Amino acid sequence: MSHSKVGIVGYGVYIPRERIETAKIVREREKKRGKELEKVLEKVRHGLLLREKAVAGHTEDTMTIATEAAENAIRMAGISPGEIGSVTAGSESKPYAVGTIARHVASFVGVGENVFIADLEGACNSGMQGVSFIDAEIRSGRIKYGLAIGSDVAQAERGDPLEYSAGAGAGAFVLGKSDLIASIEDIAPYSSLFMDFWRREESAVPKHFGRTTVEAYKSHIIGAIANLFRKHPDLSLSDFDWITFHQPSGYLPMKTCNALTQDEIPYVGDSSIAQRMRLTEQDIEKKIKPWLRVLDTGNTYAASTMISLASLFDKAKPGDQVLAVSYGSGAYSNATWFEVQDGIEEKRGRTPTVMDYVQRKSEIRIDTYHDLIRERLSRIKRRLEIPRMVGEIDPVNGSYFSLSLCKGCNRIYYPARETCLASDCQGPMEKKRFPRFARLKNVSKLPFKKRWTSNFELLEKNKVLFVDADLSDLKPGVRLEGVIRRLDYEGKDGLILYGIAYRPVFREAVAVVSKPKPIAVAPTQYA
Repeated sequence: MSHSKVGIVGYGVYIPRERIETAKIVREREKKRGKELEKVLEKVRHGLLLREKAVAGHTEDTMTIATEAAENAIRMAGISPGEIGSVTAGSESKPYAVGTIARHVASFVGVGENVFIADLEGACNSGMQGVSFIDAEIRSGRIKYGLAIGSDVAQAERGDPLEYSAGAGAGAFVLGKSDLIASIEDIAPYSSLFMDFWRREESAVPKHFGRTTVEAYKSHIIGAIANLFRKHPDLSLSDFDWITFHQPSGYLPMKTCNALTQDEIPYVGDSSIAQRMRLTEQDIEKKIKPWLRVLDTGNTYAASTMISLASLFDKAKPGDQVLAVSYGSGAYSNATWFEVQDGIEEKRGRTPTVMDYVQRKSEIRIDTYHDLIRERLSRIKRRLEIPRMVGEIDPVNGSYFSLSLCKGCNRIYYPARETCLASDCQGPMEKKRFPRFARLKNVSKLPFKKRWTSNFELLEKNKVLFVDADLSDLKPGVRLEGVIRRLDYEGKDGLILYGIAYRPVFREAVAVVSKPKPIAVAPTQYA
């Protein structure tokens, strides 16, 4: 198939700092097994290929982790956020059942109002599904640039085997036609009504048919590849330099790879296509295993393929042929064929790599893990109550975030608003500015007797919240960067309130690479 060049202009990821070894969860959940426990651990480590997983912190949710991934992607693209004409967000862990991740992220990163937005379902395939939708919008000429996001804080019932892999993370791709990192050569889908996994309305966690997912996953990954090859009679797996599949565990990609080494490829009736789909053991070792990021992050659901693909792009060279096959239960796969372009060399170093995020970690104890998932699944708390480090900062440049504090109802609005959303609230509204980069003046832990102090009260007094750090990391004078975090929520059915928190500078590239010139007037979003 002949296409004009459309592809990835910039990419970014986010992986939470908190991690827990899978073995710690297994030991806690399976402790009644006695002597059989070591066999279970062995199966998890070497059978399922699970090592550790990322866990979203108290101030993190699907929107905040999507925001940092999107910021990184835009930074790498080197464009103004106002040039983006469409934003999609794929997730199965939406903070709002009604209310979009895509619009929140668009506002948080500075995308204007003249923009198409959509939250996508399709389970773990929804991030890459967004890539295909935006690819089509750009080819149609409707938009110039688009942003596709996959973001999840994966849910699992306590004690369900799914809990061992359910991680958290986000990936984001900016698509366009110029200065490409990788062109999209073609995309082929495969879907069926294969309900191996689902979550009913009002249910906090999903249900599944266990091993049924093995058949669903294999048949759809292989089906999507077969459909791509049906469109391209001269294409074979041996033509690809790198290959990555969706990673619910390490086991399922490797199980599928094994199926593709067999004399008879399952689920493929056309022998000419099957012949071109065959892998060798050497292919698996060289082309696929290096990108098994599930070992470091757990299953990040809609972000899984995007994170592994970003990890691959971190190492790829111009001219490399790349195949990424996503999967979502229900069931749906996309096989996406990329060719790496020269632009990748110039744009490296603008944002942290996947491995930078993997290595930025803090191991947590099992009781801390329990606290995090208990808070996340709770539906009855009136406010967000967490241990907090607070303090004061000094700005280091002239770049600021703006937010509003409504003194009538004690709500935080980010981005800033002129009036409260509640029409019967007369305010007043106070606009506050907080620096994007700062130096620490002082810090302390909020005393237990002041645990009811809200983040609204802290911001009102020009105090700020510190995240992603231990007290020992926060010395006077340390350089800080502002990040968007969840600061409160109003019970089980009120608003979620987002705002600014600070951490020691991690995205050094963002601090030193000059920003693209802002556009003076919001232009049309159409190409």
